[in-house]
Amino acid sequence: MSPLNGVLLDLATIDQGDLDLSPLDRVCGAWRRYPQTEPTQILEHLGDAQIAVTNKVALDRAVLAAASSLRLICIAATGTNHIDLNAAREHGIAVANVVRYATPAVVQHVFALILALTTRLPDYQRAVASGAWQQHERFCLMDYPIRELAGRTLGILGYGELGQAVARVA
Repeated sequence: MSPLNGVLLDLATIDQGDLDLSPLDRVCGAWRRYPQTEPTQILEHLGDAQIAVTNKVALDRAVLAAASSLRLICIAATGTNHIDLNAAREHGIAVANVVRYATPAVVQHVFALILALTTRLPDYQRAVASGAWQQHERFCLMDYPIRELAGRTLGILGYGELGQAVARVA
């Protein structure tokens, strides 16, 4: 059996030079690495690859039909919305994505947004940056009402991986 060929279609979206990509070399005999792939370059970049790794490059029905060597698409993210899953299945191409990726970081970000929006942080940041706070006659700008979280109820919509993690923290 000949060694597999792989292609990374949009490496710049996941690597800023800080990833050790050498373990990939144990999976495939040869890797082609592209910092980005424009829609007009997809088929050229896929070439004879059996494995494609993508983060944001869309692989639609027409691309999957034309990529006759492709057997596996690895998505370097959680979502699969940019891959035509039905076409992949019809052409015998397996699709794998990253599950449970960055769950703690996403939950932390949700709470940061809750606090920032409740305290009107973006509004007050703009007021300070524009000088409005410093120029106010009372040196205390109160243009944006701040709500407190005390006594409020937090509703969690969606109870998948992220919903469960938010519920554990809350």
